[in-house]
Amino acid sequence: MKSVRLGDLRELLHGSPFSNWWTEYRRATGALHDASLRAEDLVSQSETMLVRSELAQRAAVDAFSRAGDADDEGSRSGSEAQVLENRALELVGEYEDQRIRTSDLWVRLGGAERALEDRREGASRTGKNRDGAKVRAQAEAALRVAQRQHQELKEQYEAEDRKRSRLWDEVEAAWAASFERSLLVAEHGVTARHIRREAERLFEEAEQRRGRAKQLAADAEAAGKERAEAEKRRVALLAEARASFGCAAGDRFLYWRHPDDKRAAWAVALADDRDGANVEVKALAVYMVGRQRGVAFLEPAREGLGLTLDDGDRRFEEYFLGPRKGARRDGEA
Repeated sequence: MKSVRLGDLRELLHGSPFSNWWTEYRRATGALHDASLRAEDLVSQSETMLVRSELAQRAAVDAFSRAGDADDEGSRSGSEAQVLENRALELVGEYEDQRIRTSDLWVRLGGAERALEDRREGASRTGKNRDGAKVRAQAEAALRVAQRQHQELKEQYEAEDRKRSRLWDEVEAAWAASFERSLLVAEHGVTARHIRREAERLFEEAEQRRGRAKQLAADAEAAGKERAEAEKRRVALLAEARASFGCAAGDRFLYWRHPDDKRAAWAVALADDRDGANVEVKALAVYMVGRQRGVAFLEPAREGLGLTLDDGDRRFEEYFLGPRKGARRDGEA
């Protein structure tokens, strides 16, 4: 690290060799910055796309599971429809038997009604004959028997007919339930096909996203190589600065020794920094730094010794780090 006076240093910074070097260095740091941002963005995109691929894959698996559930539900509905259809057929058989019994009772009831009418007419005719008391008694007895038989048959017919009606209601209810289940079977089948198509679409989307994630990862790797090349170029330029300009090169500053004080050095900023130091740092501005704290505390460069380098003299430091003019300090009245 060469010792150089401030005027000579400023002349060096304005010279053509340093200007050319500075142009290349800014180009290298710009390329490094762009490549770093691009690599970080591509890595983020790749990881995000991979997560989205996994989510699509999971959704596709869930969709296939739901399609299976729809198929199972359709199978259950089909089984229930078949059971109800079989039950309806059994009930139809029972209904036919009951209808025959009811029809037979209807025929017998019709015969009983005709017999009852005949008995009534006979009783009416014998009632007009005053000399046939015995005949009238027999006719009335026969009428009562016919009435009883007619009533019994009527009650039997009505009971059997109600049973026939109930059986038919059960047949219709079983057919209706079977029909509903059959409709649901078809709907579950359609639903399962829709879900499977959605699952296939999701699997395809997951595969596309995996491919996109791989491409983004490859692009990120390429950007990483560009970043490494840019960093290599930046490091090489710093090494070139050390060799060409006799300075010590850090990542953020170039350093030359102070000619009048071994405890001090000049620091030339390589980038702007508004908030990272005790003063606002400007690129290519020259600052004075001490050996102990270095760039942790910067003073604007000037000829002569820095105030911060004199033992016990903290006026310059208090100016930058202490209260501003007009502000009351602790202990002041």
